[in-house]
Amino acid sequence: MCLRKMKNRKSLKNKISGAFDFTFVELCFIIIMLYVTLVLWNSQSDPHFTKNQEKPKKKQETKKQRKYLNCTRNPTIIYWSQDNLNTDVLGTIECEELCDVYWTNQKLMLPRNSEGAYLFYGSRTNFANMPLPRNPQKVIWAFQHEESPKNVLHFMHEKILNLFNYSSTFSRHSDVPYPLHYMISLKLITSTKYFVKTEAKNRALKEIAPILYIQSSCKAPTQRDEYVKELMNYQRIDSYGACLNNKPIPNHLKEINSNYLNNLYAENFLKFMARYKFVLTIENGLCDDYISEKFWRAIHVGVVPIYFGAPTIRDWLPNNKSALILDDFPSPLRLSARINTLMRDDDLYEEYLQHKTKALISNQKIIEEIKARPYQTDDMQKDKKFMCFICKKLYQKDKSIKVVPKSHYNCPKPKPIFADSDITWAQLWETSRKESEEIYDEIMYF
Repeated sequence: MCLRKMKNRKSLKNKISGAFDFTFVELCFIIIMLYVTLVLWNSQSDPHFTKNQEKPKKKQETKKQRKYLNCTRNPTIIYWSQDNLNTDVLGTIECEELCDVYWTNQKLMLPRNSEGAYLFYGSRTNFANMPLPRNPQKVIWAFQHEESPKNVLHFMHEKILNLFNYSSTFSRHSDVPYPLHYMISLKLITSTKYFVKTEAKNRALKEIAPILYIQSSCKAPTQRDEYVKELMNYQRIDSYGACLNNKPIPNHLKEINSNYLNNLYAENFLKFMARYKFVLTIENGLCDDYISEKFWRAIHVGVVPIYFGAPTIRDWLPNNKSALILDDFPSPLRLSARINTLMRDDDLYEEYLQHKTKALISNQKIIEEIKARPYQTDDMQKDKKFMCFICKKLYQKDKSIKVVPKSHYNCPKPKPIFADSDITWAQLWETSRKESEEIYDEIMYF
C-alpha cells in the first residue's frame, strides 16, 4: 500500500511539473505572495497576533527525537523527566483506579490526539525538549518540585507555572503538598538520641566555637556567606565547609565532608553537630514553606537554629521559641547581642530547646498537618500520592482546564539578607523572567 502511494505521488508530480513551467523569478514572486497571504490570514484569525508581535516559531523536532505509544489498557501517565534512562520503563500504579505509568528518557509520547498525562520533576525539566504540541483540553501536565528555585530559576515566574495543570510541592497550597517533607517524623523532634545537655555544651566551648556553619554551596542568592562573614566579626564561628572555611574538619568526618550531600544524616556527623549551641541555617531560596534539612536537622539533634529563609517559618516551629530568626534582628551586630545574652543565661538558652528538655511540641499545626498528610515524610509515598492524584483526574475526564498559580511555588525575587552589593542574582532573575515569557509563548502556540 505504501509503494502504491509513492507511485501515485510521482505521477502527480510529473503532471504538475508539466502544467506549471515557471521561470525562477516568477516562482519566487508566487512564494512571496503566498507568504503575505498567509500572514494576513493569521492576523485576522488569531486574536493573540498583532502587528508588533509574531507568533512564536515552532521548534524543530525529528522522528528520531520522538516515538509514540500504542493504545494502552489503562489511562497513561508518562514521567517525562527521567533523562538518565537508556530505555523506557513501564509500570502500573494501583490507586482507587489503575493507571499505566511510563518512565521515559524524554522521547516517548502519548498517541496523537489521545488523553493522558505528563509528569515533570522540576530540576530535570528541560523546556527546550517538551512533549509538544501542548493539548490542555486532553492532556494533563503536572510538575513536582521539592528543591530551591536556585536549581531552575524559571519556576519563580508565574508564566512557567501556568504551563502546568497540577502541582506537588513544598507549598501548603499545592495540589499534593508536603511542607514537612524534611521533618521526617514528629518523634525525631522530641528524641534525645543525639541531644547534648547545656552543661556539656558549655564545657565543649574550650574546644569548639558556640556556632557551627557548614556550607558546600557558595554564592547563594541570599548572600549567606556575606552575612556570616560579618557575623564572624562579633562571634566565634566554626566553618568547616567549602564556604568561609576556617577550621579543618576532624579526620573521622573527612569522608562526609567530601560527599556532604549524601551524608546529611550520617550518625557520626549528627553527634558532632549536637555539641554546638547554635547552627547557622540559611536557605538559598526564600519561598513560602521551603524549609530544608538544614533547619530540621538542627531541631533533631537539639541545636538552636539561626534561621533565614521561608517567610512562613513561624508556622512550622515546634514551639514559639525554637529558633533565632534573622528577620527579628536588623543587623549581625544585633543578632550577636542576643546570642551573648543566651550564652550568659542557660535558662534563657534552654527556652529554645523545650522540644528536647520537656518533650514539648506546642504548635498544633505541625501535629495536625502530619496527621492529615502522613505521606509527605516518605519519598515513595509522596510520589505515589501525586501519581494517584493525577490518575484520578484522568478518570474524572474534567473538561475544565486547571492552571497552577503562583501560590503553589511562591518564590519571590532573590534578595540578600542585609547587603545589596551583589546584583548577579537579581539580573539572573530578570533574565529568567523574560525567558519564561518566551518559553510560555513557544509552548502554548506551538
